[in-house]
Amino acid sequence: MVQRIQTLFLLGAFFLNGSHFFSTMAYSVSEQVKYTQFTPFLILIILSTIISFLSIFLYRHRIVQIRASVFNSVILAAYQIWILYLFFTRPQESVFSVTALFPFVSLVLTILAIKYIARDEALVRSLNSLRKSRKK
Repeated sequence: MVQRIQTLFLLGAFFLNGSHFFSTMAYSVSEQVKYTQFTPFLILIILSTIISFLSIFLYRHRIVQIRASVFNSVILAAYQIWILYLFFTRPQESVFSVTALFPFVSLVLTILAIKYIARDEALVRSLNSLRKSRKK
């Protein structure tokens, strides 16, 4: 399981998503804004982290793993777009942290995982067709 590159991609996405529970999104001179202070952000973080974690263990069911990863990609894209919207409408004295880019990095890692999972599925299907042709 861990020797597969897509598992490492999904694990990286899991840790990047999980880091949002402990980090600040933006700060100014007077206050700090954490990701978990907004309920919609908290829901998106929890969903994305759980889906990333569960899709690691779906390695025997590659089609389900691909579907879960695609759903996670949609969630991550929406989450990143929302953060970008807040970035462009922020007050002038506030500064966003580097962790605001973590959903984008997680999205890229998840897309790479989807690519390698699909490659594994194609390999397994080709081997199954070879087995069937030998039996005849």
